[in-house]
Amino acid sequence: MNIKVSLEAKKEFLGWFLDRHQLKRRESMWILNYLLNHDIVLGKVHFVEHVETTPRGMMMSTIETDSKPFLFYKEGVLFEDPEQAFHEVRLNWHENIYLELIFEESWKAHQYLGVLEDNPFHKWNDYIDTELNKEVEKALATLSLNKKIQLMMDRIDTALENDDRESFIRLSNNLKEIKKNIATHEKKPNH
Repeated sequence: MNIKVSLEAKKEFLGWFLDRHQLKRRESMWILNYLLNHDIVLGKVHFVEHVETTPRGMMMSTIETDSKPFLFYKEGVLFEDPEQAFHEVRLNWHENIYLELIFEESWKAHQYLGVLEDNPFHKWNDYIDTELNKEVEKALATLSLNKKIQLMMDRIDTALENDDRESFIRLSNNLKEIKKNIATHEKKPNH
């Protein structure tokens, strides 16, 4: 799901960002000021991560980071000249441009998170570690089994309360089977 970020939110964020952060290249500041003052162009700007995967994207970083000062990507070609990027933005103002700003503790800045969009050219879940994925799947399976056990125990309690011997025996056997499957599953080595 991609939520459209309003022009006002983008302006508010850029104003906040320019007031608090110093970019490594002064040309980057010029570009951001240009965007701030040209609504039509700013309307085509999308703040994303992994801008290198986009057809037209710029990455700018602040002085306290270890990132490169400025990178511009156009159709898979990398440029490091901000002036070239500025002319590209001005000449092709009607096309989408993706912008990544690298600054300290960006994930703690609600102003940034308010304008950050999903990058349609970079699926974050394609890059999840396989071990982490296995751990999550195992945790979900355990949660599911625990839920089944709790449900079975609730049904056993109901059978006891209703003095329903047949249901109690059947449900107790089902519970034993579930617990046996859990024990067998836990003994298997990880694949």
